[in-house]
Amino acid sequence: MLKQHPFGWITPRARPWLLLILLILTVILSQVLGRLGEPLKTSAAPAGIVSFELARTVMATDQVLTSWPSGAWENAFLLQGLDFLYLFVYPLWFSLSAVLLGARLPAGWQRAANLVAWVVLLTGPLDAIENIALIQELLHGPATNLAQLAWLCASLKFGLLGVAALFLLVGLVVWGGRRLLSR
Repeated sequence: MLKQHPFGWITPRARPWLLLILLILTVILSQVLGRLGEPLKTSAAPAGIVSFELARTVMATDQVLTSWPSGAWENAFLLQGLDFLYLFVYPLWFSLSAVLLGARLPAGWQRAANLVAWVVLLTGPLDAIENIALIQELLHGPATNLAQLAWLCASLKFGLLGVAALFLLVGLVVWGGRRLLSR
């Protein structure tokens, strides 16, 4: 297992502050992206931009795109552009959260935390590739290879984020339980 994590170059004292900054940026960007995505929610795209990301076929992609009102397309472009900033922030937050939580858990958990910290960083490049595919579809219309590429990247991204979130939740329960038992 991994003994090192991606934040070894940052002093232990600075890591909580970096986590706070990343958390604030993640929350702000999540709110902005959520607001931009509201007009993209339609009966054909109940999850808005996520419906577009997970539209695996040309037909599904076309249904999503044609369901959007004309003004919503501007939101879709802006959302995709802003997501290029977001994809640098949220993976780092998840990764550093795993590192800091792992440091408070037994050794086996620390190794798992380091692995999660590295693996969740893959969500950034996956999100970037997905964004490029989606932008191409916005510009040129649905295409099988682009829809499948966006779907694959989005599915892997969401899967890795799910694993990281699950690790953090279980880790917090373990950490909290150990604290309660040590009193």
